[in-house]
Amino acid sequence: MRRLAVSGAVALGLTVPAAVAGADSYTPVVLTTTIAAVARLHKPLAIKVAVSADAGVLDSRTAPLRIEVKLAGECGGTYQYTPGAVLLNRRLSPQPAAGQPYDAVASGSGHPDAYGAQTVCVWLMEEGDQRVFGSDQSIQVNVSKPCTTAAARYDAAEKALNRAIRKDAGVQRARRTAAADRRNASDACGPGVPL
Repeated sequence: MRRLAVSGAVALGLTVPAAVAGADSYTPVVLTTTIAAVARLHKPLAIKVAVSADAGVLDSRTAPLRIEVKLAGECGGTYQYTPGAVLLNRRLSPQPAAGQPYDAVASGSGHPDAYGAQTVCVWLMEEGDQRVFGSDQSIQVNVSKPCTTAAARYDAAEKALNRAIRKDAGVQRARRTAAADRRNASDACGPGVPL
């Protein structure tokens, strides 16, 4: 299932077009998040956050800015008080220049640590005093047990196929099993989940 959730121009599984994602006087700081809608437990979950800010909006900062993201059952007021899997915690580069509009992108990945619907908790924060310049908690990711199970079955089938190829025995059967398990895992996980 793909859906577009716009809250501060945030997209789930998609990138918001530039015309929508740009900061304006109504929304001076925009965080655009790209992440898969479904994830596997304890496997990498990639995330990308684009930051866009109007000229001068970030001038009051006194330390470098960071994008900090956790996957949690519920978001706390700040990154440090939110329990959950860390998806991204990176200093932005380049840092904003005084009086100029700002655009940057940060990418990373983490490993979901609980099944069920999890909230993607995103903050644009200043190092040191943890002052928040922007945040978003509008996206959810389903850490799916059926996806995790089907994908693990496929992982095992791929290993069996590779062993069969090395031993040159039972390759056709292993190939059929791996192909069927890949189809089942793709159906269970949907697009965006690496297999």
